[in-house]
Amino acid sequence: MTRRFVWIAAAAGFVFAIAGFSQSKNQTPAQPTTRARTQPELANPVPFRSADGRITGWKVTIPGNRPLASPAIAEGKVFVGGGFGSHEFYAFDAATGKRIWTYQTADDGPTAAAVSDGVIAFNTESCELEVITTAGRPLWKKWLGDPLMSMPAIADGVVYMAYPNSRGDGKYYLAAFDLKTGAERWKYPMAGEIITAPVIERDRVYFATVNGSVVSLNRRDGAKVWQEDANATSAPAVWNERSYFSRRQQTTLSQAGKPVVQQTELVASRAIAAPQSGLQDLRATRQNADYLDYAKRKQSASERKSQAYDASVGFGGAAKGSAVMAPAQANIGQASVHGIWAYQGSKSFVDNGRLFSSMGNNAQSVDPNTGKVNWTRALRKGTDTAVDAVLTPPAIVNGKVFVGASSGEVYVLSAQTGDVLWKVDIGEPISFQPAIAGGRVYVAANQGTLVCLNTNDPHDDGWLMWGATAAHNGRPR
Repeated sequence: MTRRFVWIAAAAGFVFAIAGFSQSKNQTPAQPTTRARTQPELANPVPFRSADGRITGWKVTIPGNRPLASPAIAEGKVFVGGGFGSHEFYAFDAATGKRIWTYQTADDGPTAAAVSDGVIAFNTESCELEVITTAGRPLWKKWLGDPLMSMPAIADGVVYMAYPNSRGDGKYYLAAFDLKTGAERWKYPMAGEIITAPVIERDRVYFATVNGSVVSLNRRDGAKVWQEDANATSAPAVWNERSYFSRRQQTTLSQAGKPVVQQTELVASRAIAAPQSGLQDLRATRQNADYLDYAKRKQSASERKSQAYDASVGFGGAAKGSAVMAPAQANIGQASVHGIWAYQGSKSFVDNGRLFSSMGNNAQSVDPNTGKVNWTRALRKGTDTAVDAVLTPPAIVNGKVFVGASSGEVYVLSAQTGDVLWKVDIGEPISFQPAIAGGRVYVAANQGTLVCLNTNDPHDDGWLMWGATAAHNGRPR
C-alpha cells in the first residue's frame, strides 16, 4: 500500500485532505468478503523456559516480525492481531498455543481486541472497525477513517470507537455502535485522536485526546458532561467518584546561564460529577519525562523504528509534522502513526484502593486519596536510554503487579511492597500490557512473538485483555 497524506487544520477542527491513494480499497468502503489473500505460514508453538528454569510455557512466532498489541483471553482461547501492518487476526489455544483459526482482514494493522459476550471487536490501522465472533466468523465491519490509532471498548452491547471522518468534514469523532448490528447510536466530535482507548464506567464514557484533553460523555446519548484541558498523557482511570490520569508539565531550568526546557509528568485527578474544573495534582508522583519530549526522542531507537514501521505501510514521513500529528508530537512526544498506535502512556489503574502506574522506567503505587507514594521501583536493563526505557501499563491481580519492559523483561512485583517477586527475559522488547488468566501470563512482543508464561498460581487470573475487561477500567470492583 502507498499513501500520501496532506493534513491541514481548520477553525472547526482538523480537516483531513487526502490525495494520491493508489489502492481502490480506499476509494469505496470495503464490504465483507471471503478474502482470497494468501495467509502467511504459521509455525507450531514451541516450549519456553526461562534462563533459570523456573518459569515455563510456550511461544509462537507470528510471521512478519511485526510489533504485536495486547492479547485478549476468553473461552480458553488467546486472541491477537498479527501486528502493525499485518492482515491477520488469530485465535490460539490458551493452554497449548496451537492455532485454532486465522481471520484475514481487508485492511492492515489490527489493534488489541475487546472481547465481550462471544464477540470480538478490533480495528485495523488502515480504516475499519471489525466485529467477529469468538469462532472467527464475521458479524459486521465498518469503514471509519484513515488512520485508526486507538482501540475500541465494549460495554452492555455497545462498542465505542474513535475515528477521523476522512471522507467527510475531517473532524475526529467518538461513536457508539450496536455491537451485534453495527448501527450507529450517536457520535461526538473531538479535537483529535484519543489516547489508547475509551474507558467505560457506569453511565459514562471517558477518554483523553493526544492534545491533552480529558472528556466525560453520557453513554446514553453522547452528550458532554465535562472536559478538562490538562495536558493529559494517558487514558483516564475512574475510581471512587474521581478520574485519574497522567499529565505533562513543562518547566524551564537554567543551565550554564541558558534556559533549558524540561518535561515532567505526574498523576492528577478530578471529580467525575462536577462540570467545573477541579483538577488536583498528586505532586509526589512528579518525575522527569524525557520520554514525552520529541526533541529528545527523535533520534532514539524507538522513534527510528516507528518511522520505519510507518514507511512499511505507506506513511513514510508524510504524516510527521502535519496538523494531525503536531498535537501528539507536542504533548506525548509521538510523531508517527505507529507511535500513537502503540502509545499507552503512564496509564493508571486502581486495585484494592491503591493506584498503580508505570511512568517511564518506574513502576509505582500511590494512595489515590492522599497522593502519598507507597513505593517506587526503577526497572531498567542494559543500555536503555531514558527515552527508550519504558514500561507497559501495569496489570494487577492476586496482590501482584505485572509489567513488561522495552528491555524485553516481564516483571512481577508485590503490590504491597514493590519487591520484584520474579522476572523473565523473553528476548524481545515489549510495548503492550500483558494479559493474565488461569495462572498464565500472555505477552505480545515487538518482533512478532506471543509468549505464555506459567505462574504456577491459578489465582493469577482476571486481567483478560488490555485494561482487564472490554471496558478498559481495570478489574470490576
